[in-house]
Amino acid sequence: MSKQVSAFCNAGGGRLFLGIDDVGRVDGGVPIDLRHNGTREWLEDVLPGTVDPPLTSFDVHEIRPRRGESEILPDHAIYVLDLPDSEDAPHQARDRRYYLRIAGKSRPMSHRHVLDILQRRHDPDVAVASVDPYGQPELSEDDPRGPCVLLRLRTRLRNQGGVLAEHVGLEVTLPRFAVNSACRRRTLQEQDGTITQSPGNVTFFFYHPGPLFPRQEVIYGTVWIAVHSTNVDHYAAGRVLLRWRVFADHAKFVTSEVDVSAYSVVQRSLRLVQDRLP
Repeated sequence: MSKQVSAFCNAGGGRLFLGIDDVGRVDGGVPIDLRHNGTREWLEDVLPGTVDPPLTSFDVHEIRPRRGESEILPDHAIYVLDLPDSEDAPHQARDRRYYLRIAGKSRPMSHRHVLDILQRRHDPDVAVASVDPYGQPELSEDDPRGPCVLLRLRTRLRNQGGVLAEHVGLEVTLPRFAVNSACRRRTLQEQDGTITQSPGNVTFFFYHPGPLFPRQEVIYGTVWIAVHSTNVDHYAAGRVLLRWRVFADHAKFVTSEVDVSAYSVVQRSLRLVQDRLP
């Protein structure tokens, strides 16, 4: 059991079932009185010491047979060991190896995997939790190019790990056709930031003014985009990507993207502009 506990706790957590075979069938269960104080209490006593450092967070659930027919034998039970992601990882098994859950098996970890987990323990894990439209679209018919709708997108940052993030930066890149001069002006008016432009792209960088505590989530990084007569074809075709990179202390930056053309409010704005085109 030590190998399996090590593997689950080093791989983000999971559930270990006792009394079920490898294909998921009940094999009769486990006697409920393996020790004088009961199997469940015994598991709760021994589980922390199956790995090093010891587990500090877990749950043991006991599933007994219901009345009537059951594949669980009398005086037996299925035991579910609920092992959450551990902030103390990596955990070493009793054979002095570290294990990882790979393709449904508990496999010995490579040196690179061990270093990767150790790095995550010392560096913050900050990511974009969501990018969502915020507020009402603003229609303007004063643009010389024709009708234009301005939309605001709001970013949430979350420190997902257990380490304080002292310095956090957010870089947001959008296609240049989606960010007109009004969008650039409004974005920089709403929070301190910088802007760089390259062929085809506009990039904003925002530095968060304070630290992010473990598990803390904040709203930070608002950008404006525009839907107008000269870019409706891009929105109609889809794949208008907002890309981001998150920097937190010495951690490796985190990058991802979202297709803003898929938002329902963007689609409504697209139809609003199309309906006003000659």
